[in-house]
Amino acid sequence: MGDSRGLGNNRTLVTGAGGQLGAYVLEELERQGHPTVAWGRAGLQNRGSIQFVPVDLETADLEECLDQADPETVIHLAAISSAEGVRLDPERGRLVNVEATRRLAGWCARAGRGLVFTSTDLVFDGTRPWSTETDEAHPVLAYGRTKREAEPFVLAVPRGLVARLSLLYGFSRSGKDAYFDRTIASLRRGEPLSLFEDEYRTPLDLGSAAFALVRLAELGSVGVVHVAGRERMSRFDLIRRAATALGLDPSLVRANRRSDAQFPEPRPADVSLDTTRLATLLPDIPRLAVETVMKLSTQP
Repeated sequence: MGDSRGLGNNRTLVTGAGGQLGAYVLEELERQGHPTVAWGRAGLQNRGSIQFVPVDLETADLEECLDQADPETVIHLAAISSAEGVRLDPERGRLVNVEATRRLAGWCARAGRGLVFTSTDLVFDGTRPWSTETDEAHPVLAYGRTKREAEPFVLAVPRGLVARLSLLYGFSRSGKDAYFDRTIASLRRGEPLSLFEDEYRTPLDLGSAAFALVRLAELGSVGVVHVAGRERMSRFDLIRRAATALGLDPSLVRANRRSDAQFPEPRPADVSLDTTRLATLLPDIPRLAVETVMKLSTQP
């Protein structure tokens, strides 16, 4: 399902543009020649032709800021994306992940604009593999619950799309190291790491995720779509394969199991996503193997 009014030559607004995914999305928008406004934290530098505007979703008058930006489409990446961050500060998690999304969605609905919202595979409880877009979502993490609560606001927008992302990986282009960078840096120092071998997702590299989000916005796709990789794997599998491809010692990546640890919240065991709809909408999406992504990556 789509809408003929995609991005075109109209302005696109990206929230959370200073984050890991945001940096890749801005690169993709600039490569495609789309006029773009980037919202992020104060102090961010303009990127090429893209202007950064400091907007704090917790405190800003969002409607006034949206009127000033006047985008045809909003790609809403901003979130408290750490599960631990939402657990420790649920009020802030709900303010950013739910309330700000509700207000963005309301403006887009009233103005007849498009909205692409990044949700998560963690809206599922992890009791079955290969969840589809039509499967019931029952999050067990507070973070997943905030994303699930925000989804209906987006789906009420005539031009609204919920893009549920799986675990994203790849080297940072935001100027700030993320989990993947720190993990690879530890392995380069010869430090062993223990990762779960019995917790499954469908990881996707950041470049492919950015490509998918921009293309879905261009197409004016609506509804729910799972944006994830082709392979179901554990974090242990992912990092071990990445290490091998980078010429690092894979024996430093050691397996442990969920039963070896205690958690303040239950962790879903298998939130792998079925991506049949994504493959239909975007038959040209790369979704390369981990080894290929590593070989093509510009390493820090």
